Amino acid sequence: MSLPLVTVGVVSYNRLHYLRALIASARRCIDYPALQWILVDGASVEPGLREYLESLDFLDELIVRECTHAEAMNEICDRARGEFLLMLPEDVQFIRRGPWLRDMVEIASRPEVGHVQFDAQRRKTLRRHFLERPVGLRGHRIPFFRARPSRLRASSGAEFIGYGDVRDPVGAAGIVTFVRTDIRRSLGPWRENRALTTMQDSGLGAEADMIERARLAGLELEAFLMRIPAAADIVTDPRGTKARVRFGNRRYGHYAPPAGGDLYYRIWDEAEVARFAELEPAPGFEDIVDPIGFGLPLDEHGDLLKTNVIDEDEPYESIA
Repeated sequence: MSLPLVTVGVVSYNRLHYLRALIASARRCIDYPALQWILVDGASVEPGLREYLESLDFLDELIVRECTHAEAMNEICDRARGEFLLMLPEDVQFIRRGPWLRDMVEIASRPEVGHVQFDAQRRKTLRRHFLERPVGLRGHRIPFFRARPSRLRASSGAEFIGYGDVRDPVGAAGIVTFVRTDIRRSLGPWRENRALTTMQDSGLGAEADMIERARLAGLELEAFLMRIPAAADIVTDPRGTKARVRFGNRRYGHYAPPAGGDLYYRIWDEAEVARFAELEPAPGFEDIVDPIGFGLPLDEHGDLLKTNVIDEDEPYESIA
């Protein structure tokens, strides 16, 4: 039986070390026969990046042009031929090798499912979304009562947990999302909204605008988390952030190549991830991410630090 086509869309801009890790890990970890690869780069000027892009002969489409983050995502959506769209920034790495994409396709095919979250979440985030979530009634929270998240199981046995109303149902940010392409197109393109823009937002307000459109569309969808994650943010700053590019060619946060080879984190085989299956509600970032040659930035409780570390007074490097 033929499997539906999945479009893998990558958004790239001036972070060659991260892009190498993403592509190298994706090629090793995505075990799925029907893929369309699209990469949109916003005319990066980092030395060596253009040459690397031109070496990726497996890409179906490579687009290099000056564009905003939102325009790059719209370009991918316009060119996607797949029934499903897996959208990636260059600052994540895959950490799990195996047939997990088949499970995501199966679950996302269900009419009640919108976005499928597939990257590792911090323990704090998992607790907030799934263990400490209060019961809601007609838009109001009921104190002292905790909601029991819905669960779905793929034919392989892989489990997925429902976010209820604590996450937008369609992955409005666009990147690190997996969703049916027809849902994306029904909502229209990402639109920048300067009134909603913050320093932390590479989409220039497009995510907040998309969330509002999805709400007004009245979509009866729910986002789901794949319990055993397939990817993880590349965190290279000791304060708990990724190197981020803002204001054209300014790069904020500690930016470093992998300590050895082309990967930041260990890749787990499918048989190996069984060790994490008993962790509830899901294995956290701190449990499953095994960095190569460096340590994760953790607080005194062993939780992953997280900060956006971007403001106008923050030191930066100019990319040239």
